[in-house]
Amino acid sequence: MSIPQRFVTLLACSAVVAASACTESNAPTSPATTLTVVSPAGGATSVAVASPIVLTFSGPMGQGMEAYKDVHVGTTAGATMAMTCTWSVDRTALTCTHAAPMASGTMYTIHVGGGMMDADDVPIGMDAMINQMGGMWLQSGMNGGMHAGQPMNMMGAGWMGTNGNYGMIFTFTTS
Repeated sequence: MSIPQRFVTLLACSAVVAASACTESNAPTSPATTLTVVSPAGGATSVAVASPIVLTFSGPMGQGMEAYKDVHVGTTAGATMAMTCTWSVDRTALTCTHAAPMASGTMYTIHVGGGMMDADDVPIGMDAMINQMGGMWLQSGMNGGMHAGQPMNMMGAGWMGTNGNYGMIFTFTTS
C-alpha cells in the first residue's frame, strides 16, 4: 500500500474511532433512579386528613434524602407540616405520617427536592411526574420566591435540581 493510500486508510479509521467516541461521550444519559409514584398525586381531591405521604422510587435512595421532602399548608410559601418519615427496607419507598391530622377542605403542597440523590450518588429523574402524577417544577419566582417563609435561594443544594428548578411540587386538597 502506498503512503497516500495508507494515509487515507488511517484517516478513515481515525474518523470512525473519533465518531464512535464522540457518540458515546455525547449520548444523553438517563437517571438510574426515578421518582415513580407520589401519593396523594398532584390534583387529588377528597384526600383523607390522616393520609400518609408516600414517595416511591425505581431504585434505592441515598442516605439523608428524606430531608428534601416537605409538605406545606397551601403553597410552598406556607408553613411546613411536622412529619415523621421512614424508608422501606430497600430504600425505594419513603412513607411520611403527620404529627397531627391535616385540616379538612384545605390545599396542601408536597415538595420533592430536585437535587435528591440515589444510593449511587446520582441525581434522580422526575420529568415523568409532570404527566403521570400531576407534578410541576418549582421555579424561583413562584409563590413570591418564598419557601416556608424564607427566600427560595436559602434552601440549599438538595432542593436545587440540575435543571435550575427547586424540585417538583404536587398539590392536593383534603376532604
